[in-house]
Amino acid sequence: MMSSIHIFSSFPISTSKIIIKTLNTLPRHLDDLNLSRLNLIVALDQVEMQEWSVMYETQGRIVRISCTASVKSTVPHGLDSDVSAALINLYIEAGMPEDGRVTVAATSLLHLCGWHKSGKYLGLLRECLERLHQANYTVSGGWRDHPNRRWTHAKFHFIESLNFTTLDGVGLFDERSMIVLRLADDVVASIRSGYVKPLDSEFMSSLSRPRTRVLYRVLDAARIDPEDPHRQVDTLTFPVLAWGDQCKIPSDGQAWRVIRALSAPHEELVKRGYLADVVLSGRGRDQTVRYEFARDFTRVDPALMRKFREYGVADGMVRRLVRELGEVFLADAIARFTALVASGVLVVRKTKAAALMHLIQHPDDYPYPAAGPAASPGAPKAPRTVMEPLLAEPTVEEDFDGLPLDRAAERLIRRLDLHYRKLFKVGDYDLLRFQVISGQVSPAVLLKEGIAAAAAGRREAFVEQLRQAGDSS
Repeated sequence: MMSSIHIFSSFPISTSKIIIKTLNTLPRHLDDLNLSRLNLIVALDQVEMQEWSVMYETQGRIVRISCTASVKSTVPHGLDSDVSAALINLYIEAGMPEDGRVTVAATSLLHLCGWHKSGKYLGLLRECLERLHQANYTVSGGWRDHPNRRWTHAKFHFIESLNFTTLDGVGLFDERSMIVLRLADDVVASIRSGYVKPLDSEFMSSLSRPRTRVLYRVLDAARIDPEDPHRQVDTLTFPVLAWGDQCKIPSDGQAWRVIRALSAPHEELVKRGYLADVVLSGRGRDQTVRYEFARDFTRVDPALMRKFREYGVADGMVRRLVRELGEVFLADAIARFTALVASGVLVVRKTKAAALMHLIQHPDDYPYPAAGPAASPGAPKAPRTVMEPLLAEPTVEEDFDGLPLDRAAERLIRRLDLHYRKLFKVGDYDLLRFQVISGQVSPAVLLKEGIAAAAAGRREAFVEQLRQAGDSS
């Protein structure tokens, strides 16, 4: 059923209470501003919609956005936002290749989405990828060509091509499955142009419901000035029906439907400290929603947050500690705590969280590890009495040493892909992964053979030898 909404009102942000500030904290992950600002994912956990269309006016421009799913599918929604965000960062981590190609194991993609590694989520991942591949998007007047400072028309599938391996003929993912896909040219051009924003993916994945994660992603992008991505606002005000269209929530012109759909996400984002308040005003169709963002909400390096979670320290407490003490001090404190516990110098009597917090609050009460005290950030460095040798480059064997087999397989695939991406098919990646995980080959040996073959101009022969080895195993 087509949901067609025509809005010619002050759609973007209220100018009555805007506070501009510079973005100076960059989390490890990024999001594409075109995708997150326009929001192409319906902010509902489940839908039956096969198409939607919205139109609105903003800053003197008419913007039209539509989505049409395939005959047997629905439009992207809910969990699809997790997958699209993960794919954007996979593409960036791969060096942003011009062809937009991304290669990843299905189980690795589950991890990047923040999902459990299970058969249920493997099935959901397959469905999400299919929806993102089959849905056809059209954006008129709203897609930003930022380097040229122009607004353009774009028509694409988020995933333009999709290939993967499975054990059966039905197409169900398993732990061996490899995925090779190509992102849309418009998406690739947007990311490569640098039209991106920080994304606290650690915080996003910790939110409990898919629709909450979609709303967080949309709000975090709506704060950004689309013509100056280095600026953001602390307060946003929207007509409720217009905001429902931005979140792609069908309302049939009734504001209460949007309010009901977003009530639980609002509650969670306030409880988690991202929003200071959500204020509803007015009656009926004329209702507005004002978002007040928590100014002291602190982004934390994902690796540091994971360490604190391992010791049972709540996220809110970690953010407060980062604001008060800084990430450098806290990272040093965790390393010190871990070393003292491992050496038996510090014995945890209650909980690790309580012991770690006591060390952070009373650092002088604890000895430093045997290696000696770490220098404080502002302390002058002692002069060196001897020349320290330069660290040698690790050997290929050392590069894989100690890695779990699945991570060793991923590293091998990533390294070989630099030389063989035009020759490898998706089945070749599957085979490489299987051979490493099953212990049939050494990833270090195979990498050296592959690089040597590429240097000698024998790429085709290496690939054929690899496939023959797979056929005989």
